[in-house]
Amino acid sequence: MIQRLQSVFMFFAILSVGMIMYKVPVLGKGEELMMLGDFMWAQIAAFTTMFLIIYSILQFKNRAKQLFLNQFSKLSLSISFFIIFIQKGDMLPAKGLFLFILPYVLLILANWFIKKDENLVKSADRIR
Repeated sequence: MIQRLQSVFMFFAILSVGMIMYKVPVLGKGEELMMLGDFMWAQIAAFTTMFLIIYSILQFKNRAKQLFLNQFSKLSLSISFFIIFIQKGDMLPAKGLFLFILPYVLLILANWFIKKDENLVKSADRIR
């Protein structure tokens, strides 16, 4: 079901990636601030992350597929982070670069609750 706790965590992960993309600067030096949109490949990886999380929410009947999609979206999020980190040059990290931790942690929590649901279903099948 869509109203499960892991779906809420995934929804907040989507919101936090969206905030990183459009509202919060990831790099800064003095008055000069750079957003995620200034890094094309990092932005593509972030869009991929958002798409995979949305698709994962819609796959609520297939928990194994949800786990796989969440793992792949964490990989895509990490790729986006490392692209920014490698291309930063002499810029300093801003709030957005540290905000990358939030969707990663939310996806870890979502995976934990998906595994918990899977174990519950397996234990109920053993009883039958």
